[in-house]
Amino acid sequence: MASHADGNDEQHQGTNVWDDFRHGYVPRDELDIHPDVTLHREAEDDVDPVTYNVLRHRLYTINEEHGHTLENVSGSPVAYFAQDFNPTILTADGEVVFQGPYIQFFSPIAELQVKWVLENRSGNPGIEPGDMFFSNDPWVGSTHQPDVFFLAPVFRDDELFCWVVNTLHQYDIGGISAGSFCPSADDVFGEPTPIPPTKVVEDDEVRQDIRQMYLRHSRLPNLVGLDFNAQVAGCRVTRDRIHDVIDEYGAETVKGVMNQVIDDSENRYLQKIRKIPDGTWRAREYMEGSQTGDSDVYPVEIQMTKRGDTLTFRNEGTAESQGVMNISYAGFRTAIMSVLNPLMLYDELFVASGAFRHIEIETTPGTLNRAEWPAGCSPGGTTNIEFSIGLIQDVMGRMLSAAPDLKADIVSDTPSLSTMAQAGVDQWGNPFGTMNLDIMGAGIGATPNKDGVDAGGYLWGPKGPMPNIENNEQDYPILYLYKEIVEDSGAPGERRGGATMQYGFIPHKTERIHNVFCGNSGVTPISAGLASYPGPPSLNQVVEDTDVTERLENQDIPQSLDEFGAEVRQFAPKSEYTQNPNDVVQARNGTPSGYGDPLKRDPERVAEDIVQNVVSETAARDIYGVVVDRDGAAVEVIDDETAARREELRRQRLEDGVVPAEGA
Repeated sequence: MASHADGNDEQHQGTNVWDDFRHGYVPRDELDIHPDVTLHREAEDDVDPVTYNVLRHRLYTINEEHGHTLENVSGSPVAYFAQDFNPTILTADGEVVFQGPYIQFFSPIAELQVKWVLENRSGNPGIEPGDMFFSNDPWVGSTHQPDVFFLAPVFRDDELFCWVVNTLHQYDIGGISAGSFCPSADDVFGEPTPIPPTKVVEDDEVRQDIRQMYLRHSRLPNLVGLDFNAQVAGCRVTRDRIHDVIDEYGAETVKGVMNQVIDDSENRYLQKIRKIPDGTWRAREYMEGSQTGDSDVYPVEIQMTKRGDTLTFRNEGTAESQGVMNISYAGFRTAIMSVLNPLMLYDELFVASGAFRHIEIETTPGTLNRAEWPAGCSPGGTTNIEFSIGLIQDVMGRMLSAAPDLKADIVSDTPSLSTMAQAGVDQWGNPFGTMNLDIMGAGIGATPNKDGVDAGGYLWGPKGPMPNIENNEQDYPILYLYKEIVEDSGAPGERRGGATMQYGFIPHKTERIHNVFCGNSGVTPISAGLASYPGPPSLNQVVEDTDVTERLENQDIPQSLDEFGAEVRQFAPKSEYTQNPNDVVQARNGTPSGYGDPLKRDPERVAEDIVQNVVSETAARDIYGVVVDRDGAAVEVIDDETAARREELRRQRLEDGVVPAEGA
């Protein structure tokens, strides 16, 4: 560790800061903090149960108020529609106490940001009461550059008591593509500039030089300025509320509750992990395209080994970094927590840090999910993070299936996002930009006991809503033609995966809209499934130069691309497209897998799915082996034909199966 004895450390930078930048910050067992900063350590070890529960829930509520502040102060649709943010309370040395019920992969990264600030900013420029830092650097801790962190230390009697942090996706902060997803970039130099933690508020005053420098990068500085203000306000409100609690209960009691919250999370994890036999579980999927124009696919592999109380994650076999679809160490690490929390700590939800005391990560630098500087990362927060979450959910599901007491906790794989950023001139002649948030209408995966949820959202975004059509049409120059649940998009299984939705739209009262697509699973499904069929892939398409304007004038509203009788073109997962008023774009997310053999599904449930237009009669017969008689809205299962059809499908499986040769 660096020595401070001579007092001449002109720029205290902790332990090899440049390695941190290159590989991504890795938390160390012992932080190297400048002696000018003293951490508050005194804590009551035996808080009575009533006080503990009162303070536990009060701290959680304070953190929720932080989220409401972000939502209410920001004017960004990303904040008030998608709630694409998360607030976090952390201990003085950066262990998560509470994360919010919003985007789950933001809060675990806050730990990396805090630890980095403690090691590399505690001497110069220093950490003082009334300070705030902001950062979006993937190699310090961010999913990608548009996810911006604001960090505020909370001091008590000249000691650093805890931290409050928020993360908010800001729509446009630079880069060669509007919206700051930059699939056409070659590396980080074509993307928004990564900003390592920088003091942006000093003595509770915003540094206008830093704020103006930051907003200068954006095509929409007024919108980003509102996000900036909201994040400062969120930290201030939360800091003040924590001071109120300390005033009422005392610093040692509050600190004791924080410590016990984390310890309870750890104990709950230990209770469950000890029910699981040791072993190694593996998953492999394929990333599609590294940037615009790239049609190759790249393998991503994950191995998870359970030994005693420890889970170790590796990525042997994963392709080297390519283009801009990469994530840093921080992204991979936080993907783990986004799965571990809901699958193994749902009874300690939003407190996952205790479990991380027993997580080891041994990934290889220079790979797709352990990118080194200066690999491109700007689409990573909406492609590779969710891609990694799906793989980790796969291996964790397989692990839980080995423990009879935990098998019911499995949720099938999460699908990847298929993000579309949009920009242009709005109906009032002003520049606009947004991220189309209909993507939040994906399906939720199945469990061993229940079907998935149709258009239910994502496991990692429990409060992520989908905007109303009317809101989007009011705010932006787009006109929806239709928005619907897609028949047969719910993956088959004894428990059916949640179905997804699709929507078609055209530009409205504008000459064109520039669309930037960033996603995966356009060709290869990435929801492999557990003892079931995989989830169908995403699909983004266009029919160009249609007669849609004339149709609408005649009050004929098209309900599908097929109605135009013209060529339907599919977009590559990473691509950009300028849409004219008569070009009809249709977007559809991928879906999660089901669970179990579809031939074991209750035929009456299949009949109900047919009535709801979620499963077609063809899929019912060919996949579920269910034969029905339909008379208008009434659907009746034909029992004897269903039994015969299912037996036929089972025989066909045996005939089509291939037995490997001995020794193969």
